[in-house]
Amino acid sequence: MTWRLHLSNQAIHHINILPGKPSLVAAWTQRTRVFYFDLENGAQMGERTFKDGKFENREDEKWREFITSLNAPNKAFLPIVRTPQAEIFTSEDGRTRLYSTEQAELYLEVNGKEIKLDTGDAAHFVAIGLDHFLGLIAALDEKAMLHIYQQQTLVGVFETGLYLDDDLRPQIAISYGGGSIFVTDSQRIVLIDSNGKVRKRLETHYLIGKLDCSPNGQHLVTADMEANVIRVYNGAELIPTHQRHAVDLLAEADQLQLMADFPPANVALNALTINNKGIMVFALAGVICASDITYMDALPQPQKIV
Repeated sequence: MTWRLHLSNQAIHHINILPGKPSLVAAWTQRTRVFYFDLENGAQMGERTFKDGKFENREDEKWREFITSLNAPNKAFLPIVRTPQAEIFTSEDGRTRLYSTEQAELYLEVNGKEIKLDTGDAAHFVAIGLDHFLGLIAALDEKAMLHIYQQQTLVGVFETGLYLDDDLRPQIAISYGGGSIFVTDSQRIVLIDSNGKVRKRLETHYLIGKLDCSPNGQHLVTADMEANVIRVYNGAELIPTHQRHAVDLLAEADQLQLMADFPPANVALNALTINNKGIMVFALAGVICASDITYMDALPQPQKIV
């Protein structure tokens, strides 16, 4: 299973793999516009443009209508939706939502009841992640301190050892259940458990443009910001297992359209995700490609000396 299609003349904002029957790819061409494709064969399954809800009044009936509309044709809830005032993170069952505002405020809604989280003296959160299964939250502040919450309860605020650069984008990816929290400052990756303990640390020889993990945490995938090499790591040890240039994967994929443009040379990979089976979906400019690790080069693995 490998396919590609030219969706837009503009960059894809972000991509999600949505579980269900069938599994779908959600590709956002704008903050409020999303296209859906069958993960297996790339068939288009619809598109939608959302009208923004007014974040200031979340008890208004129109807000509730907006929130309940944030799902896909296969009934899956959209994991991340961005509005002018906030990012909305939603759990897989739709019962838990996290609202992150530009004022470093976090609001957790569980079964319709909203709670404001204690964010201490954080002035700004540069990256946020939600475990879409049990509701663990990880938020990286401007001092590279990681705030971890188990739903509304603050577990603690922990040092990551990361160094933030205004020109680089930190990112967080969390496995389902919250057992693995991957945090990057674009030059390093740290693997942190749900209690705030750093389990593994990796300094990369390249700048990380995109990072994501599979729901089970077994696969961590990154994209080289400058060379567009996609790398897959063992999620437990941060050991690289596979790699390949995104353009090579794109060239080998089945082209679904009779006429389709190839992405411009030297364009940066702008969206990337991976599932438990090692199926990846990424975007170069407005071109989407679905592939998997069997099309990548396997890397030699460390062997124990007997």
